[in-house]
Amino acid sequence: MAKAAAIVLAAAASAWGHDVPSVLIAPGVEMPMIAFGTANSSFKGECIVQAGTEHWLKLGGRHIDTAWDYNTQLDVGRALKASGIPRGEVFITTKLPGPIGKDKVIELFTKESLPQLGIEYVDLLLIHFPCHHQDFPNKCGEHLKEERLDTWKGLMELKEKKLIRAAGVSNYLLEQVEEIVEATGSAPAVNQVEWHLGYHNETLLAGMKKLGVTLEAWSPLAGPTAGLAGHPGVSLSDKHLKVLARKHNVSTAQVAFRWSVHKGVVPVTATCSEAHALGDLATFGFDLEHEEIATLDSLKPQVLDALVV
Repeated sequence: MAKAAAIVLAAAASAWGHDVPSVLIAPGVEMPMIAFGTANSSFKGECIVQAGTEHWLKLGGRHIDTAWDYNTQLDVGRALKASGIPRGEVFITTKLPGPIGKDKVIELFTKESLPQLGIEYVDLLLIHFPCHHQDFPNKCGEHLKEERLDTWKGLMELKEKKLIRAAGVSNYLLEQVEEIVEATGSAPAVNQVEWHLGYHNETLLAGMKKLGVTLEAWSPLAGPTAGLAGHPGVSLSDKHLKVLARKHNVSTAQVAFRWSVHKGVVPVTATCSEAHALGDLATFGFDLEHEEIATLDSLKPQVLDALVV
């Protein structure tokens, strides 16, 4: 029932730019292991989404993450067109609200998402929430199970029509992913959740690995979007992070990203800074030792300034 979620470490640079490895999320579908997120709140007014996306692509990033309810699909589409990069060389993830049912999924995707993005298919489509956004996370219970499953049917129909290459979910608990497995016999390709040094659900990660689901991290530095669920993070000025950053001659943000990647979790970053973007893409140029990962696992959340590097 579970599929293999294998990390492809060799020669990834030829496909995705830099030395960014990929993870196999579905048969024939490899996803670069760092993405550029396009929620407006991530940029804090420092740049516009289109400019930030264009910059990421220019610097070699090849994985873009957007969503219908970010209202940035049009910005991403313009950035893709302006880049001149062949469609097959950029991995595009978008999300639709949930649970909204099969018919609404197909309507929003075909009439809004694809036209706004200006492309013929999406590499990965996620159901953004297991309940209505305003009810997350406390009112996403069993009473919405049938609506969630009907929404999933919409993604499966889009996949059959080859309008998406892979289907997944976001902000789902283990039992909500298991609903899909029990009903269909197969698991989502990806579950994108809050994950950072201050909040990492290791039980969820273990459950996803058992089912063959790749975990993806929104707010991997506990930045502006982390407030959604109210979980504090670990400051990038933390003394333990600084020690490891000096040892490996990298930034503390790179240490945090590398920690996630070592666990098989794909970080979704966002930045207007060329230096930071290049640093994010260079995350894979060093390794953390088991003892160092254990130290990072044990860090306690605190009041933070996630942008201190």
